[in-house]
Amino acid sequence: MAFSNAPIVLVHGLFGSLADPKIVGAFGDTDVYAPDLIGYGQYQDSDVEHLTLNDQAGHVAAYIRRLGDQKVHLVGHSVGGAVSALVCVLCPELVASFTSVEGNFTLKDAFWCGQIAGKQVSEVASIIDGYKADPDAWIAAAGVPITPWTSALARDLLSNQPASTIKAQAKAVVAATGRDEYLAGIRSLVASPTPVYLIAGARSAAGWDVPDWANTACTMRINIPDTGHLMMAEDATLFARSVLACLNYQQG
Repeated sequence: MAFSNAPIVLVHGLFGSLADPKIVGAFGDTDVYAPDLIGYGQYQDSDVEHLTLNDQAGHVAAYIRRLGDQKVHLVGHSVGGAVSALVCVLCPELVASFTSVEGNFTLKDAFWCGQIAGKQVSEVASIIDGYKADPDAWIAAAGVPITPWTSALARDLLSNQPASTIKAQAKAVVAATGRDEYLAGIRSLVASPTPVYLIAGARSAAGWDVPDWANTACTMRINIPDTGHLMMAEDATLFARSVLACLNYQQG
């Protein structure tokens, strides 16, 4: 199997899923999977009271193992980037490459998670209810143009998890990224034989707290033009092409 032909596993961020047909379909004939994390989608009823990022990493690792005896290209967005980094550190035998799409490196990247983690679930629910009252305004605030598809996507992202999951996941992210060993693990990953790619939206790239050593030592970095943090919603085709460009670069 050619390096670039391994399956791609997309790991979503704090809200929603990356399993939208337009996002997955933008990768063409490549096998793409987009599982729900614990507390999301089909796992909404999970007990998340003591959820950790290692729990989420183990969940993703188990999913990859169920796909068969092959490595995958792991692509994690935002909070999903932090989960995916831990999968790479804990289970390197499962990963052909790692792409961090504005994934959390430090607590600076998790600033909103830090705010949510300290709130009561009822307060988090109130915030999310405000977003649900006007999902177009919520996704437009991230720079996403409103179309029938992005409007529906916003509603799907907001409804894919309860407020208890958002709080638990935010708390888990803050706990993990606040530890020195988390960043040390990513540093070891970047220095390992596993290819590591960094993708950002050009508008949001300046706010991504990527250490200099990661920018220098990564296999490839792409800032997608004219997009922000939700680049896959702004231009699903360009997002997919950027991911595939990284994988094809390594093969070449």
